[in-house]
Amino acid sequence: MTIDTLNSETINLCSVCISDTSGGQIALFVILLSFVLLGLLNLTWKKYFKKGQKSSS
Repeated sequence: MTIDTLNSETINLCSVCISDTSGGQIALFVILLSFVLLGLLNLTWKKYFKKGQKSSS
């Protein structure tokens, strides 16, 4: 048995997968999502937890 390394159908599928979602797009999405999450956590911290600390001291 030999492995067919020049199968054009396999090469086309791989190039479509690579060009469809590149690593740069995924990294940008993760970075933006983390900034949004940190912003929401910061607002929540200031709204609910900072008030409790000021009144108890």
